[in-house]
Amino acid sequence: MNIFDFRTELGKMSPRIALGAKIYVWGTGANWEHICKMYKYLVNIDIDDYIEGFIDSDQNKQGKIFHNKQVYALSEINTANAVILISIVSWHANKDVLRQLLNYEIYSDSSVFCLGWDMCILMRFNYNRFLQLKDKHKGERCFIIGNGPSLLASDLDKLKNEITFATNKIFLIFDKTEWRPSYYCNHDDEVFKDAYAEIQKNIKCPAFYELPSIFSVDDFCLTNFYFYCSDKRVCWRPNRKPSFSEEPFVMQWGATITYDCLQLAAYMGFSEIYLLGVDNTNMPVVKLNGEIFFGDTKDHFDNRYKPSQIYTIPIDIINSAYNTAYEYCKSHNIKIYNATRGGALEAFERVDFDKLFLN
Repeated sequence: MNIFDFRTELGKMSPRIALGAKIYVWGTGANWEHICKMYKYLVNIDIDDYIEGFIDSDQNKQGKIFHNKQVYALSEINTANAVILISIVSWHANKDVLRQLLNYEIYSDSSVFCLGWDMCILMRFNYNRFLQLKDKHKGERCFIIGNGPSLLASDLDKLKNEITFATNKIFLIFDKTEWRPSYYCNHDDEVFKDAYAEIQKNIKCPAFYELPSIFSVDDFCLTNFYFYCSDKRVCWRPNRKPSFSEEPFVMQWGATITYDCLQLAAYMGFSEIYLLGVDNTNMPVVKLNGEIFFGDTKDHFDNRYKPSQIYTIPIDIINSAYNTAYEYCKSHNIKIYNATRGGALEAFERVDFDKLFLN
């Protein structure tokens, strides 16, 4: 992971930092604990190390120690040489703080940062990390490995020299093959929490995790990963048709982790994308009209692969997402092929997996 320096990243938003301004945090409540955890998990720093002290309007807290730093009254701070970060969740309270700062002639956005600065800095940093992946594999081919019942260890053995994406509990097949994925993805916080120990043990490649997955565990300490947010506004649309992200540090949600992999593969510049083990036959499924269908179809490649929560599969959204992927990739000269043995996915041209390795 790229080395993260909080002062450097804040300096990209505040010219005062380059002039030697000291950093103060307004607020000594529980939200600061959350921010500390977020920066520890996502960029592996102790943000307290960058803070000069805290400001609080509560006289009972002034003069006390919080996170090993002094708590000051605003009047004690040299505001001409300060950058103030507001650590209060309430927007109404943020407005109240801003009114107090006006009395000290602090107007500039580069001197004081309101609710949301913590995530803004992290996402700007993460955006630049993702840029390093843009067209990294331009013109190459890759395989996206699903977890369907058709997936065979013998097929994975053929992919040891290929670039592959894998997801969720793929590690359950590792005892049957020497193959290991090039990239790993997870956007299901329940799966991540349930399988965290096994992910920590078995996943050694670069990984992509949605933010709720990372915060679902209390002792997150992985390092070789990228984090992303999911844009779920598709749920607001009457037709529920997903978009396709061209900057997947904000991923468009398509109700299946395979859709996340497709967006990443397109961003990385792959010109041929093959799906393997993407059966699209999970049960139970729920349709947009509310109908639920149950069945006795085997869901995954391994009987040890158990669901981490009660769920239904929004099959109409998934199929719509695959259609969106097909349309986007076709318009960008990217070929998607379905090399799955059987299954119900028909959005992409089918190819015989074995014939891909005849030469």
